[in-house]
Amino acid sequence: MSDAIPVHSLPKSQSQVPALKIYRFKNSGIASQMPDALPITPLPTDTPHRHTYYEILFIEEGQGFHEIDFHSYTMQGTGMHFITPGQVHLLTFAAPCQGFIVAFSEDFYTFYNPGCPSLSHFPFFQINKRQPVLRLSQSERHYFHNILENMVEDHLSSEPDQNMLGQYLGLLLQKCAIINRKVSYSHSKSAASIPEIVGRFQELVEKNFREIHEVQQYATILNVSPDYLSKIIKRFLGVQTQEYILDKLLLEAKRLLVFTNLSSKEIAYHIHMDDPSYFGRIFKRKSGLTPNEYREHVRKSTI
Repeated sequence: MSDAIPVHSLPKSQSQVPALKIYRFKNSGIASQMPDALPITPLPTDTPHRHTYYEILFIEEGQGFHEIDFHSYTMQGTGMHFITPGQVHLLTFAAPCQGFIVAFSEDFYTFYNPGCPSLSHFPFFQINKRQPVLRLSQSERHYFHNILENMVEDHLSSEPDQNMLGQYLGLLLQKCAIINRKVSYSHSKSAASIPEIVGRFQELVEKNFREIHEVQQYATILNVSPDYLSKIIKRFLGVQTQEYILDKLLLEAKRLLVFTNLSSKEIAYHIHMDDPSYFGRIFKRKSGLTPNEYREHVRKSTI
């Protein structure tokens, strides 16, 4: 166990916009059916790690488990798995896996899909909703397989058309959103009515929760009053604004407690809580355990 969770970034690109990357799984048992030149993911996937980018795992065949921020999802049959920047995850395979891994930055998606919904609009990228897995039917499997095969062909060409790849990505995500709405129509219907400011608040917290802890600071950035922000977050997310921010801080603290050897004092400073004793009290109030008790309990029981 080290003092840091490994963080993977996309390879540097010559263009101003980071290029999308497509890989196949390390343990593909049917590699001969995959495009010959498509590289295996160069990064370890069977140990806890996180990314600075978004990732879509299209799993056509395979068995095992996908651990995402202390939640375990079964890999059985065909499905899409979605990972957002900062989440800690690992894959444990019980049988060879066939499929594709698509890695891309928020800038890449936004650049080539102007006017389309932001990534935070999609339920599978909204961490608080915990919908990172989308099961697929056989017809849906064929649909996505064809899209990915076309993306791979363009991706591996001598002069890949980034604009086309970007639009393929947008199509893939929008199709996933349509399937998701069919699976859980009532939930998606209510999610579609969430005001834009709620999504903007969630994006801001996701990117700044370590440094910005106060509701007032987020309200100022969003150009609204703290009272208005608190009321609208409570109405649409069902939680107090300060508690929403605190939950993000404590999730990061839990990641560091389980996957690193940092002391609770070091973790408090890492998430910009300058009073380690206050951090310990808040952590116990929210989890029922002290930071060290939580570390021992989770490492013994699940990791």
